[in-house]
Amino acid sequence: MTNHRLFSFKKTMLVVTICSVSSIIALDTHANDDFPSKPIKLVAHVGPGGAADVFARTLARAAEPIAGQPIVVENRPGGGGAAQMAILTSADPDGYTLGTNTLTHLTAMLTNLSGVFSQDDFSWVFESQTDSHALIVKDDSPYTSLDELIADASSGDISLTIGGYGSAGSTQNIAMQMVADAADITFDWIAYGSSTDAISSMLGEHVIAVVTNPGQAVQFIEAGRARALGVLSNERNALLPEVPTFAEAGYAEANTNWQQIRGIYGPAGIPEDVQVRIAEIFTEAMQTDDFLKYQAQAGLDSSLLGPKDYVISISEKLELADKALTQAGIK
Repeated sequence: MTNHRLFSFKKTMLVVTICSVSSIIALDTHANDDFPSKPIKLVAHVGPGGAADVFARTLARAAEPIAGQPIVVENRPGGGGAAQMAILTSADPDGYTLGTNTLTHLTAMLTNLSGVFSQDDFSWVFESQTDSHALIVKDDSPYTSLDELIADASSGDISLTIGGYGSAGSTQNIAMQMVADAADITFDWIAYGSSTDAISSMLGEHVIAVVTNPGQAVQFIEAGRARALGVLSNERNALLPEVPTFAEAGYAEANTNWQQIRGIYGPAGIPEDVQVRIAEIFTEAMQTDDFLKYQAQAGLDSSLLGPKDYVISISEKLELADKALTQAGIK
């Protein structure tokens, strides 16, 4: 599917979905139409240039005309989200200090930030996107399918080294652990400071494979430097239409609910009508051409959960993460 056709298709589907979500939100709680009356600060938990930072800036730029106020992105990386979380929990719960969140926040609350921050410390306002995980190898790797890789790992012919962003217990590590459990294999996890670093290491033959997101993998695949063996998703990714899901490859036990997410959250206690208004603003922002083009080019899917549904989804993902971390012996 060409980028133009993909963009047009996603735009049509998103508009239909937005109409449905807006109706559900309106039925739950009436939005506070007086919000916002001053600039909004959106705190990103990563440094400039990363995927979550690009998401924050693209969404803020699209939402400003709708909000009628500036939305200022502030980068506060550090501590697996700890620096950003500290800012949010100390802010007034009035909706004017928000943050971007991903699954990294959830795994951190169960590991290195356990006892420091919890789900109840925050208002979970809006889920915007989901992003699948892809397992990739170097293009001249002997492995052309997931079955071939798993067969060698099962037989003991190789010591399976897998690289990715973050230490054991990270989002990508858990994704690989789910696949390994489904295939009944073990692997050695090699942590990197970014997915780009992990891919570079794979290209240098320091690890056999890498877990990353399709949007980060596709440039290396199109350049003939890497190939994807599978994606952890219910459906094939639009950027990698020829790559099977892990279920299609015969490993349906790998839980496809473990998708990377990008959302908006804030300090606990933001009034419900303000949360609904924030969700409405960002939902409308996602209809703009610039945002849709960014999303299509990155191979991302819209999820669009308002406050009531998002907090339920967060609870479910925390349970899933807790189980995976326990199975992996991390907690």
